Amino acid sequence: MNDTVYREAAKDLPVIADVDVLVVGGGPAGVCAAVGAARAGARTFLVERHGFLGGMWTAGMVLTLAGFNSWLRPYHRCVGGIAGEWIRRAAAQNGCQDHTGFVLNSDPEIMKRVADDLVTEAGVELLFHCWGADPICEDGVVKGLCIENVEGRQAIRATVTIDCTGDGDVMARSGAGWTKGQSLQPMTMSFRMGNLRIETDNDIHKPVSPPIGPEPGYLHEPTLSQYASVRQDVVVDADHMRAERESGRLPRYGGPWFGGLDADVIWVNSTRITGDASVASDLTRAELAGRRETAEIVDYFVKHLPGFAAGRLIQTSTQIGIRETRRLEGVYTLKAADILGRTDFDDGIALGCWPIDVHPTTDAVGHHAMYVPLPYRIPYRSLLPTNVNGLLVAGRCFSADREALGSARVGATCAAMGHAAGVAAAIAAARSTEPRALDAALIQRVLRQQDAIIDYPG
Repeated sequence: MNDTVYREAAKDLPVIADVDVLVVGGGPAGVCAAVGAARAGARTFLVERHGFLGGMWTAGMVLTLAGFNSWLRPYHRCVGGIAGEWIRRAAAQNGCQDHTGFVLNSDPEIMKRVADDLVTEAGVELLFHCWGADPICEDGVVKGLCIENVEGRQAIRATVTIDCTGDGDVMARSGAGWTKGQSLQPMTMSFRMGNLRIETDNDIHKPVSPPIGPEPGYLHEPTLSQYASVRQDVVVDADHMRAERESGRLPRYGGPWFGGLDADVIWVNSTRITGDASVASDLTRAELAGRRETAEIVDYFVKHLPGFAAGRLIQTSTQIGIRETRRLEGVYTLKAADILGRTDFDDGIALGCWPIDVHPTTDAVGHHAMYVPLPYRIPYRSLLPTNVNGLLVAGRCFSADREALGSARVGATCAAMGHAAGVAAAIAAARSTEPRALDAALIQRVLRQQDAIIDYPG
């Protein structure tokens, strides 16, 4: 008997659904994949591990939505479709900005409710509190997924499955090739502080964008720090904060970057926790460290930032924010050279526009220089595994090198990839063909019909 191994008994699982398209993960990519597939005529099922949708935009409390607009003047909109509808609906409820700024402030509660409406109105079948377990694989084809929830272990059969987990859980367990860097971008526990009394003439609802472009290039200091936060009303003494870190009185931090829709409440992106979020022990340690280090940063802000003297911590994110774990080894791997050279892919199904933004894994603090590209195309082939059929991969676990991922990992770009994957899955299911056999022109046509932006701005 092997004391380090337990052999689980085989058992029959109840099949709770038999669908055209199964989407695993309800973040920006997953919501847009599910709605896009359903609107393209597919019977679609979405499973999500939290009790709400939105992923990093809500559970990760990334309230400054990134990737919708180019940083380069004249600040073109680069993501539309389902994601564009999501923010327009939220904006109509005063829960999101919809302008030309480099990020869009949002309210996570309204973003959750709008996502609920988008999914249910499209007729998507939905289960919360479900973890994806083992894919149902037959002869190298993914035919659905086993899930775990409060009822135990169940199965969902699907013609096409889309991995929108962020960490590539389904692709990894299906036998698809994947890779992971030797060092991974740090995780961040975002938080909100309230009871602030900031005196300022700045309009916090005005679009903020760095004055760069229209030519691509690096964004350096002092412009980088001056325009790093969408909330221009918060004043930080960067030299003092760095000295406090060097003296050991502050944990490692990034930025800090500030956002938020309300004058007396601030959102903060600052904690920097290294580790591998696809390893449970590392993820647990990161969550513990994130809350501890948040308290230390909050204490510093209360003591030193103008208008923060009566401030208090309101909330940390439901889960720590994750930038990088597994990446698919796809039919095509998007490279930094493709972004810099603006490779004109015939099978382009989404636009990216965020800077090449790879957060340092060293002890560096503050801001880091970023290359700001022209809007670039993401090819359909980068969503396709090389050795597994019946599966698409969308979001930050798609096929990209590390530098390209530093740009394409943000929410709006992931949402655009998810939308494309959902449409492709619906077409493949309707035609009883493999996703890899589809003509990209078919996908592009339906995406345009669904108001996605896949062509370069004029």
